[in-house]
Amino acid sequence: MSSSSHEGKVKFYWILAILLCIITAIEWAIFEYREPWQISVTMLVSVLSILSIIKLVKVVGWYMHLAEDHTMLKLIFIFPVLIAFIVCGGLVVLMK
Repeated sequence: MSSSSHEGKVKFYWILAILLCIITAIEWAIFEYREPWQISVTMLVSVLSILSIIKLVKVVGWYMHLAEDHTMLKLIFIFPVLIAFIVCGGLVVLMK
């Protein structure tokens, strides 16, 4: 691996880490200030779920190098995760 290629990857991972920190700060702020901002429980769960999914995709895709793997390996990981989200979503709907 060349030096410039390595530096580019290091810079990319730092940017990704900063992005994940920003998303985490947003999640914290939404949860911490939900009452003053008058955020409903439905909105709270929806927004936090979407932000968590974004973080999951970034961490699994880049830090676990799934983005560079063969398509079959991606599907082996993605399929059970989709099933889990569908089951959890269904349980949330049923519990209302």
